[in-house]
Amino acid sequence: MTRELAAEYDFLFLRGMEVSTDLGHILVCGLEEYVSGIQRAEKLRQVVDDAGGIMIAAHPFRRAFTPDFRNGKEPTPLTLPEAARRPIFALLDGVEVCNGGSIDRENKFAMQVCDYLGLTPTGGSDAHSELGIGCYATQFDDPIRTEADVIAALKQRRCRAVVLQRTETGYYYEPSTQVAKFQHIEGWRA
Repeated sequence: MTRELAAEYDFLFLRGMEVSTDLGHILVCGLEEYVSGIQRAEKLRQVVDDAGGIMIAAHPFRRAFTPDFRNGKEPTPLTLPEAARRPIFALLDGVEVCNGGSIDRENKFAMQVCDYLGLTPTGGSDAHSELGIGCYATQFDDPIRTEADVIAALKQRRCRAVVLQRTETGYYYEPSTQVAKFQHIEGWRA
């Protein structure tokens, strides 16, 4: 039904899902439906490959630098090489490096790991409230007209994470003048 409505109103509709796996949350594009067993990241990789899709780590360092009071855990400082050796990163096409629910330090570290591994950087608001809507996005180098365009652009690293800000109307977004705070960080290639 959504595809019919998208065609009728000339509106681009893209499917995707965030899968909670044994190695963390993973954003997936290209699956037709949920498949049993994909809570195991290695199984998810097989299913996504069979479908020709992509996998992006969602907020991979959330709470990595702050105590987790709910579970009584202290943060575990990681070096860049230690973080890059986490098993999840061997399975991915990209990393969400700008996430609206993460603090700047977590986003910066995600950028550094993404660049270190040569993965595709993406941005997303991860909005759980109105304030979080439209903080970050993924800007593509070429026009996106289909889901296949998104998958190809992500696989070919023809995109980047961007910081957004609302205009005075509140309905449109434009690249923020603060984008440099994320795109000109030491160890991060623009």
